[in-house]
Amino acid sequence: MFRGIVQGRGVIKSISKSEDSQRQGIVFPEDILKLVDVDTVMLVNGCSLTVVRILNDTVYFDIDQALGTTTFDKLKEGDQVNLEVHPKFGEVVGRGGLTGNIKGTASIVEVEDNEVGLSVLIDIPKALAENLTVQDDIGINGISSSIISMSNSVITLHYPRDLFVKTNLATFSKDMKVNVEILNEW
Repeated sequence: MFRGIVQGRGVIKSISKSEDSQRQGIVFPEDILKLVDVDTVMLVNGCSLTVVRILNDTVYFDIDQALGTTTFDKLKEGDQVNLEVHPKFGEVVGRGGLTGNIKGTASIVEVEDNEVGLSVLIDIPKALAENLTVQDDIGINGISSSIISMSNSVITLHYPRDLFVKTNLATFSKDMKVNVEILNEW
């Protein structure tokens, strides 16, 4: 289990694609780079991935099975991704813990920037939204949040402004696709 609390942002430096997989090289902030090694399991935009190589400040991941359920095939060089290193054994995870098992993608319908933060409306695919209710926790790009309101399959989430420093929330825009982890399934 992960905390669902993003520790920092990485920037995609390179993407090498083959027919059914890709390797992404992501430039890591120095404080997170110190926490990883080859075989470290971590969240990248909410998806559990394993570090396969580290070269200077760039950390590499091989992505195959996750291509069908995540936004990885849509990302490009220069895009920002949220990063969270797996907590050490015995550390408390908390209520909004994430597994890194992305169930699908969703589309941002509206982003409202206000004085306290960001209100984001996200259209969750009906198959994923059928068991969701207000106050449920949900993971969006690795950020665990409680659903504030819901109308059909459109949920509203609020993110405080202080999350902008370490996450890619500032890049959220209408029609953008995001990774979704449903937390009430287990």
